[in-house]
Amino acid sequence: MKKLISLIMAASFACFAFSAAARADNAATELFQKYLANGRIGEADEQLLALAAKATNNADAQLGLGLVRTARAFEKLAQSLFKHGFGSKSDGYELYLGLGASQIARNGNPEPITYEQFRGILATFIADLDSADKALAAVGDKPAKLKVDLSVARFDWNGDGKVGPEDHIGRAISDTNENGDPLPFIVGFDTADAKWLQGYDNLLMAVAKAWLSHDFSESWNSSFSVVFPRAVSTMSAVNGRGADEYTMFGVNKAQADDIADFITLIHTIRWPVADTAMWSDVRIHLKKVIALNRETWALIDKETDDDHEWLPGPKQKSGVLPSFNVTQERIQAWLAVLSQFEAALDGKILIPHWRFDKGINLAKVFDDPKPFDFILWLTGPAAVPYLEDGPAMSSGEWNQITAIFEGNFASYAFYFN
Repeated sequence: MKKLISLIMAASFACFAFSAAARADNAATELFQKYLANGRIGEADEQLLALAAKATNNADAQLGLGLVRTARAFEKLAQSLFKHGFGSKSDGYELYLGLGASQIARNGNPEPITYEQFRGILATFIADLDSADKALAAVGDKPAKLKVDLSVARFDWNGDGKVGPEDHIGRAISDTNENGDPLPFIVGFDTADAKWLQGYDNLLMAVAKAWLSHDFSESWNSSFSVVFPRAVSTMSAVNGRGADEYTMFGVNKAQADDIADFITLIHTIRWPVADTAMWSDVRIHLKKVIALNRETWALIDKETDDDHEWLPGPKQKSGVLPSFNVTQERIQAWLAVLSQFEAALDGKILIPHWRFDKGINLAKVFDDPKPFDFILWLTGPAAVPYLEDGPAMSSGEWNQITAIFEGNFASYAFYFN
């Protein structure tokens, strides 16, 4: 799974080096590759935007622009999180926020961060993903092909403008030779992959907007120092004892703080909706992900080439991730899952809850939102306003679909988007 995450991120970085390179002279090609090797993707954005503006039908340039803007969104997010020291004082809690902290280097001297600043980081991430989504949408169904080597991709995690060993994301995905140097990892991206990445951009916007549409200030003030050591909050203002002041039951002060903050975080996830329009956007983005998925597989079904495919069809054997066996049966099962999810978003089928005979109308959760209380959703009371009689997906149906993936459904879902 970690390799797949690295591959997805490296894919976004590497593609701009070759987009429309065949249309440019050797100097331009070398310039693009220099940006890739130096991790200077901000400059690549400017070059690709100019290239796409010169010829509106240049689908290669539009695909490269969308890829690099997706990469830039991740880079800016990582740099902001690094600046403020995202990551707990004790190891092992980095995935609270679902933002991939295990991929981010630790900052030993972070800057303070307020609740409003963190919301600003999420808002910027959404805006950057929206920009990438628009660039990828411009590809449309036009033929596009970018053949790239992901092994050279760099990622400036900390924003220092320097390329060090920790920035070479290509090493995480490539095999190495006897000298320890990464071997080429060639991928042929095409129009279907533009739809695929556009779907991922919308999925991430849905996640970020789900956060931002809620007021989670109570959790911030009581527990977010677990992931931001210098979070400006109520607890940080009064929690003054040093990390080395005492050890109890083999747990030092920093570890004890983290455990307490984690428990507090779970208890305070009772977030009211602060922006109902943005909360409604979450459903719109999720439905767009489903539509783009269908378009992706329809395009793959029409492909006649077989050239280092990022997302291969059943007839294509040159997939770059051989551990994923993409069969027609698995594609149909995945599309069936998406259809069920779409029906749930529209309120046409209900979501089962372990405690009730009735099911949850997910459409009403978006149309009539209540404060999101994590514990009460688990135990049942929060679901009560949305319970209805009607058809719901049974565990038997779900097990029948997921069995097609031979116990590896989560990995395929992450790969398929």
